[in-house]
Amino acid sequence: RHPCWLKRWARAAPLCTMLPRAIHRPAAARAVGRSAAPPFQGAPSGSRWVSFLVYGANTDVGKTLASAALCRSAALRGGSGAGSVTYIKPVQTGADADASAVARHCGAVASSAPLAVQTLFHYSSPESPHTAARKDGGGVSDTKLRAAVTAALARASASSFRLVETAGGPLSPAPSGTPQADVYAALRLPCVLVGDARLGGISATLCAAEALEARGQPASAVVFIGGCGDDGNAAGLRVVLAALKRPPVHVVSVPAAPPMPEPLDKWLQDEAVVAGFDSVLAAVETSSSGRMSAAEYAAVDREHLWHPYTSMAQPGRIWPVRSAEGCEIELEDGRRLIDGMSSWWCAVHGYNVPELNAAASRQLSSMSHVMFGGLTHRPAAELAQLLLGCLPKGLNRIFLCDSGSVSVEVALKMATQYWAMRGRPEKCRIVSVRRGYHGDTFGAMAACDPDNGMHGMFKGILPSFLFADAPERAPDACMRDCSCAPGVCEGAGDDGFASMEALLEGRAGEVSAVIVEPIVQGAGGMRIYPPSYLARLRALCDRLEVLLIFDEIATGFGRTGRLFASEHAGVTPDIMCIGKALTGGYCTLAATVATEAVALGVSGGGGQPLMHGPTYMGNPLACAIAVASLRLLLAGPWRERVSSIEAQMQRELEGLLGNKAVADVRVLGAIGVVELKAAPKDPGALQAKLVDLGVWIRPFGTLIYIMPPYVITKRQLSQLTSAIAEVVSAGIELVEET
Repeated sequence: RHPCWLKRWARAAPLCTMLPRAIHRPAAARAVGRSAAPPFQGAPSGSRWVSFLVYGANTDVGKTLASAALCRSAALRGGSGAGSVTYIKPVQTGADADASAVARHCGAVASSAPLAVQTLFHYSSPESPHTAARKDGGGVSDTKLRAAVTAALARASASSFRLVETAGGPLSPAPSGTPQADVYAALRLPCVLVGDARLGGISATLCAAEALEARGQPASAVVFIGGCGDDGNAAGLRVVLAALKRPPVHVVSVPAAPPMPEPLDKWLQDEAVVAGFDSVLAAVETSSSGRMSAAEYAAVDREHLWHPYTSMAQPGRIWPVRSAEGCEIELEDGRRLIDGMSSWWCAVHGYNVPELNAAASRQLSSMSHVMFGGLTHRPAAELAQLLLGCLPKGLNRIFLCDSGSVSVEVALKMATQYWAMRGRPEKCRIVSVRRGYHGDTFGAMAACDPDNGMHGMFKGILPSFLFADAPERAPDACMRDCSCAPGVCEGAGDDGFASMEALLEGRAGEVSAVIVEPIVQGAGGMRIYPPSYLARLRALCDRLEVLLIFDEIATGFGRTGRLFASEHAGVTPDIMCIGKALTGGYCTLAATVATEAVALGVSGGGGQPLMHGPTYMGNPLACAIAVASLRLLLAGPWRERVSSIEAQMQRELEGLLGNKAVADVRVLGAIGVVELKAAPKDPGALQAKLVDLGVWIRPFGTLIYIMPPYVITKRQLSQLTSAIAEVVSAGIELVEET
């Protein structure tokens, strides 16, 4: 078979070959993470020189042969303008033949455009990369493999044509065992698929194309070597794609290569072969031409996109992101940042999670959305069943909504309607606490601190809620290493409940509900307060006939060391809001859950509906991902992970208490907070310094805090805490008190 012969013929060639003016780097892992390498930004704007991946639909379909022909065509085209050709083989097993074969067959046209070929990682046994790597003592990680490819692309000339030949099909395992299409998806490169021209090859090619499509890498072109004519696989694939109503893709076939041991020179120069591969290059260039460079999309962003809590007149600095995986965010300039924020506390599993990717792909192939009015679906029912198994006992009625703020709005509506349907419409006031935060929609804003919160501008038009003083902060010993019963810690001291008690005792007749963030007041200052406050609040609400709402949007699903923060106090609210980590950070989904008594009370014992129905309520895609995320969380050692994070943050941050700029250090679960005595004068410069230190931490107000993914490694967590220690120790200029 010709591809195998091609490789056997090339075994005598050196590992890596350099042709005129090309700079050669040895094939080794030392190419990974070279800070001196210029960032890879893709082809220059308006350039016809592109970078792309070549996959095979099956083994032995002529992938290396196609790569050689594509490089040769590009080299010939280089004769009419400046440019070079770079061939990269990320992983090679057995004899290192692919790079040498490409060099051999493009050498004759090297005068048109210089050619450089290189193999990045080589394993001696001629078998699948994951088993070959294991026999050689272990393979390169996905992160390092992708970084090595990125570095190799960056080293190529800005006017270079760059081809990356993969090791098999999209789902063939990389050295780590991960399907290689998952490894390379983050590179966001166009790809060419070499189809299987043999009997049965239409199905194999279509499956490979769908695997790429599902990973955001639709093939720019499919090329078959052999099988020309109306009865060939290229023609058959076009028919199937049309029947499936798939987006148009360029499908071409070229004449079959001659049988071994005939030379390939004449075949490579055949007019039909040259025309076929020229058309493939044109298809790749066309698919790449409309794609903005990092600089271009950053400019569009700055001119037209509004970012959270940002002025359009004086927007803050942004850092364009190429991809994210595990606990790392990769910027477009090639830098990798350890994520300390879990993307505002939701990406508890990290990024690019195979289980969640698979759940999204499966659901997309079925339905991404149907209205929830009058219809239902399996993902919503499966999610409800999972939630019923882990929510505090008694919460069994679930309203699925599309964001945390909306879940708060629904909770407030439930409470108001509950008392109205019981003939007590005067009970319509909501009680909250100062330093609280519940969202940015109108009802949610009304429940936030009216004076010290973020929404003072709207104070005059928001609903008038009642506010008790904020709970007192909890001593560290109250939250850790405490053997007291939930909610009755003797070491808690004054929990600040007197203000709430006085307010409710005096005005319970007009109050429908109290809403609080249990244990941790998040965006209001990352304040941790004693569980005893919640236990006393539950008892008082029961006595005075007031509903109790817990906003667990930030704290739910393990963040405080308990699955839900209310478990610290051993109490169950009447209504609970959940969100953020529910889908593992993949898409927006939240829920408002209530007891049966509340749900039936809202309905008045009859058919009175709750008049709320978001367009994307119960979205099947979000529900399917939430199911996968919850299963992954509950089946894993999340308690042990969060406990380990807590202990390490405590050890590594407590030393900052002696710094003159630091007012407090507090840790609970996977929440670590360093509170400064005043806000930084230049918070933007502080964040930029943290980025320079290789971490993504977003300070706000007087706080430098981290809430990392639960899967973070000890080394990664130490990088976060060390970065905080470095910026604090170096000195932060603070706003002077007036």
